[in-house]
Amino acid sequence: MVGLAKRKQRSESIIEIIKRMQNDDTVVIVEGKHDIKALKGIVEYLSSNGLIPNKEINAVTIDMLIYNCLDIDGKRIIIATDNDRSGIAKREQAIALIRAKYPNSIIDENTGMRLLKILGANHIEGILGPTKEIINPIDAFSKIKR
Repeated sequence: MVGLAKRKQRSESIIEIIKRMQNDDTVVIVEGKHDIKALKGIVEYLSSNGLIPNKEINAVTIDMLIYNCLDIDGKRIIIATDNDRSGIAKREQAIALIRAKYPNSIIDENTGMRLLKILGANHIEGILGPTKEIINPIDAFSKIKR
């Protein structure tokens, strides 16, 4: 029973994080296009099973942050980079850029790392598989609080 309770808790945490990323006042900064594709995949999977709204996550890459003037000042910005040396360096780079270019934004460094930790993953582009393993529609969806 403990295993099922822990799985339910992890499922609820994943859903809560993805819903937070879907908020209109939130932008998610990722390393590359494969990360954006992975987030889209999670939204499609969870929404097709009725667990979250079918609403895109406003995700942009660090390169977009560097080379473009984005309309994100004053928004909550979730940094979701990989948990490796390169990802940590890019996270620090993104934080510095946001503080310089978008001083009215709220930087959230923890949500992306929390998602990786819950999934037991190190890379954003690889999060869909673990999500499907934890949130299995046959036995878990009926037990998750919607």
